[in-house]
Amino acid sequence: MKEYGLIVFNPTNISSSIHSLKLDFKLTHCQSFKSLVTHASFKEDHLILIDVISDAGQQFDLLNKIKSEVACNDLSIAMLIDNLSLDDRLKACELGADDCISSHIEHDDLVTRLQSTIFYAIANKQLKEQLRAASDVAMTAMTNTSDMGENIQFLLDSYHCENLDQLGQLLFRGLNYFGLNCSLQMRSKYQIKNMEANGMERTMESKLLTEMKDAGRFYDFGSRTVINYGSVSLLVKNMPIGQTDKYGMIKDNIFGLLQGADAKIKSLDLQLTVLEDQEKQKSLIKGLENGIEKLESKYIDLTNEVASQVDAIVDSIETSMQTLLLTEEQESVLLGRIKQGRDNVIALFQGYSSMDNDLKDLIEGK
Repeated sequence: MKEYGLIVFNPTNISSSIHSLKLDFKLTHCQSFKSLVTHASFKEDHLILIDVISDAGQQFDLLNKIKSEVACNDLSIAMLIDNLSLDDRLKACELGADDCISSHIEHDDLVTRLQSTIFYAIANKQLKEQLRAASDVAMTAMTNTSDMGENIQFLLDSYHCENLDQLGQLLFRGLNYFGLNCSLQMRSKYQIKNMEANGMERTMESKLLTEMKDAGRFYDFGSRTVINYGSVSLLVKNMPIGQTDKYGMIKDNIFGLLQGADAKIKSLDLQLTVLEDQEKQKSLIKGLENGIEKLESKYIDLTNEVASQVDAIVDSIETSMQTLLLTEEQESVLLGRIKQGRDNVIALFQGYSSMDNDLKDLIEGK
């Protein structure tokens, strides 16, 4: 059973990309705006999908009309565009599209993107109502003193964050204080974290923030603003453009939050780097210890081999002395010198056998 319904708008025939979705979604093809509004009012579908149209400007005009239609307010809107560009993404985001997808995307990826948009809308429905209520309270009660207190509290609480997920949720708590609906991207040395207030990621916003991370401190388009600081980028979707004082106040305070988040990301990176270095040091020490053990074993084998060779020489000389016509006194002197040399060689090896223990003591810090 197809669980989710899509209202597909195309004034002619639906594209091949949309046609392939019949096995994944319940599709309703609308060829006029009136038909689209009628089906949207039934509240039986989950998403409006604007299909590829030869005139791309017509797609954005339709998007603008849909966003102004009350019957469509509860439905997410996605667009399928040929030759998708950054300008198209910016335009779609400015007009309020929930996702903007290239028509050249693979079928499975298209299904995943549409399902993610639907899942996000379901998860975010209740959160939006709470955010709207919080926005009214926060905007009414906002003062410079309380704003500064919120920023300070964020800095204090960020000390206890152990990863980017915790830091992101803490940052969204601060953003909710100002009644803002945002998308967040944090770029650490070890990962890139994209998230919304509900903890999920939205593909269109993630791609947009990646492309806009070098666009300067502030980039305004419509009621939306991209704010960049260091390793943090934020897309604010509901800036109060008609209220100059609040607009500037929000920018000042949000910038302070991003500065604190960037500092914490660098701190988390440093902690992970230190842990990595410690693991590398432990591995190096373990390797040295294993090498010393092997060296000790080989040194003992060498000592025994030298002693065996010297003994063999002594035995050979003793056997051959009968043919040298030496007196007993001469034999005794010669054998004494040979045995003394043997003992000196063995003592020399045994004297240096403590080197491995010295190395072990050095590694262990004794």
